[in-house]
This record gives sequence, C-alpha cells and structure tokens, in this order.
Amino acid sequence: MDEKRIKILRDEAPLKAIWSLSVPTILAMWVQVFYNLTDTFFVGRLNDPFKVAAVSVAFPIYMFLMAFSGIFGFGAASYISRLLGEKNYSMAKKTSSTAFYTCIVAAIFITIVSLIFISPILTLIGVTPETHKYAYEYLSVIFSGSLIIMTNFMFTQLLRSEGAAKVSMFGMFIGTGLNIILDPIFIITLGYGVKGAAIATLIGQVVASLYYIFGFYSRKKSLVSLNWKYFSPGKGIYQEILRVGVPASIHNLMISLAQTMGNFVAAGYSDLIVAGYGVVQRIFSMCIMTLIGLSDGTQPLIGYSYGARNIKRLYNVIKTAVIIATGISVFFVVFFYFVSGKMIQIFINNEQVIYYGTQIMRAMMISLPFAGIQFLIRVSFQALGKGKPALILALVRQGIFYAPTLFILNKYFGFAGFIYAQPIANAFSLMLAIILFIGIREQISNEHLKVENEETATQLSKLDESFQKCP
Repeated sequence: MDEKRIKILRDEAPLKAIWSLSVPTILAMWVQVFYNLTDTFFVGRLNDPFKVAAVSVAFPIYMFLMAFSGIFGFGAASYISRLLGEKNYSMAKKTSSTAFYTCIVAAIFITIVSLIFISPILTLIGVTPETHKYAYEYLSVIFSGSLIIMTNFMFTQLLRSEGAAKVSMFGMFIGTGLNIILDPIFIITLGYGVKGAAIATLIGQVVASLYYIFGFYSRKKSLVSLNWKYFSPGKGIYQEILRVGVPASIHNLMISLAQTMGNFVAAGYSDLIVAGYGVVQRIFSMCIMTLIGLSDGTQPLIGYSYGARNIKRLYNVIKTAVIIATGISVFFVVFFYFVSGKMIQIFINNEQVIYYGTQIMRAMMISLPFAGIQFLIRVSFQALGKGKPALILALVRQGIFYAPTLFILNKYFGFAGFIYAQPIANAFSLMLAIILFIGIREQISNEHLKVENEETATQLSKLDESFQKCP
C-alpha cells in the first residue's frame, strides 16, 4: 500500500495537493497537445490544405474512441477514489479489474463495427470528395487500433484515480514522445502522408500501454489491480461505473460531436475554412488540455474527501482549483490574441487558411474563461458520484445549447454566426453549471448534517449504556 499517495489525498494542504496531482497530469496533457500539434505540423509540411482538412475532420472520431473508453475509465476512477477514501481496498480492486476487461470487450466490438461502416461514417461527418481519400486512410488505421487507443486511455484514468498521476504522465511522455519521433519518418520520409500520422499514433500508444502494464501493474505498485481473479461483473459495480461513466463519456462524446458539427458547417464554406478551423482547434488544445489536466488531477482529491466525509476539505479543494483555472484561462486569452496569425502560419503557410483561422481563433477564445470552471464542476459531479447533474451538463453544453446556436446563427449571420456560436453557448452552459452545483452543494451539506447527527446519536447511545452499567 503506497501511504505517500494516501497522505496526499488525505492530509496535504489543498493548494499543494492540487499541484502535486495536477502538474503531472497537466504535463501529460501537454504531451497530448504536442502530439496533436506535431501531427498537424508534419501533415502541414506536405503543403496540402485538403490533407490538413482530412486530419481535422477525422480527429473527432479519434476522440470518440477515447470518450467511449471513458464510460469505464471515468466511471471506475470516480468509484475507486471514493472506495479508497472509505478504505475499501478489496472493492477498489474488483472495480478496476471489472472495468478494464469490460473495456476490452467493448473495444473489440467497436473495431469490428467501425471498420465495416467506415465509408458511411465519413459521409455522415461531412467529408468532401477532395478530402475523402485522406480521411479514409487515416481512420482505417485508427479504427484498426481501437483496442489500443481505448485501453491506453483506460490506464490513464485508473492511475489518476489512486493518485499515481506521475506514472500516467511518464507513460504519456513515452507514447507521445515516440509518436513525435515517428511522425516525420512515416509522414514524410516513408511517404505515407496522413496514414503515416495514424500509424505513428498507434505505435506510440502500444509502447505506453506496455509501460503501464510491465512498469507499474505487474510490479504490484498499484492500490488497485488488473488481475483477472478480481473480475466481478456484478450489478452493483456496473451501476456505480455507469452512473458516473455514462455522463462523463457523453460529455466527451458531445465535444467530439460539436467538433464534427463545426467541421460540417465549415465544409459548407470551403475546405480552406475546415483546415483553418482544424488548426485552431489543435492550437486551442494548449489551453483546453491544461484545464482538463487541472480538473482531472483534482478529481481524486474531491472523491477521496467525499468518501472520507471531510466536507470542509472538499470545498477548499474546489475553491482553490477554480481560482487556478480562472488564472490559466485569462493567461491564454491574452496570449492567443497577440500570436493568433503567427501560430497558424507555423502549421500551414497558406494565406487564406491563416486569414480565416485568425478570425476563428479571436472569436472562439472568448469562451476560454468559461471552460475551466465548467470542467471543474463537471469533474466534481463525477468525483461525488452525482450522475444526474453530470449527465444534464454533458448534454446541454455541446448539444442542447451549442447545436441549435451553431445552425441558427450560421443561417442568419453566416460566417460570423459560425465562429461566435461556441462562446455564446458556453456562457449559457456556465450559468447552468453554477446553478446545478449550488443544488448539489446543498445536498452534500444535508448529507453531512445527517451523518453528524447519526454519529452524535450513536455516541450518546454508547454513553448512556456506559452510565447504565455503572453501579
């Protein structure tokens, strides 16, 4: 049992604990950022906007695979954090093993279905004839490696649930570092183009997964387990996993869907705008991944505090994380404003792509200050096991608010409506998130008061029994 990790979850001051768990997670996310940017950079070196557009259109599908894995990863991580707070280590091992092997079965199913229906999928996401060939090459490789992508993402969530954020970070360093090295080899030197980007991705993730298995789990350093003997596909475990995992996964699926819808609308203008929109999304990942790393690193602290019934610590952790997230968001808004055009030029030196991309970036960066708080509220719902508000927020942010806003504003205001739809939808989503969190906070306070009353009644009962036994 690693007492050092338990001490961080239980005793460390909120600011220090958040940084201790979040910095490795943020660094790991930045590795993912470099992966995204590297793929775009080397595909951009081919100086073909259609190939850049193809990778941009196909990327949300890659994110879909990780989101589906999140049903088991996020759900198990939330439950495991709470179980560790309750010191129920046996159930934590059963949960991790059950989630892991269930994810493998789901990945095999998705691989088969996606390879059969790859052409209809490309048609559905609005791929144009000019980009179809390149998108097909990229996704055929990605779909073939669905098992690798999904289990690798599963590992990162399980590791963070027990406070092993540094192990997750090193695994991502290894996988993405290898991907960065292999990208120019497969894309340019060997001439595989966009297909080479996908091959490099899979090789990197295979090596990362091997590191997690043989460098951590097989050495019995974990608080949980992937051993088959703990596989317990019972109703109770699946209910806990799905209660949080489904809303969390829907949130990520909705992000993928939103990007797909954005690509679809952009394709109605031209593939040059699709390319610009895709490059901006990759650049924005610098901020988004930092905020996700912060929120994911905070999640085990919230879950453990809730499981240990330390409500004061729980609120202090959330408050501290919100302040940090707001500071990060404001920094990136200022940074992106001054370097937007130059950053896009780094990835593709096309005058029209740079022109449209700059407009898209300066409009969409307005939404960044809203993002960090929303991510933290969503992760708080997951960590607390509150599936219903997490589900509502997941559906509303990119679905109920964004989709109608995107198509209505695009119809009546054209390109301006397209690029300002996301900030407007995010503002409404933030207001709803705050309202939902206030409701959950009251619910937690009532739960805490009830537990305190029960404990007081128990103590009084024991004291009364002691007096009765006195002569």
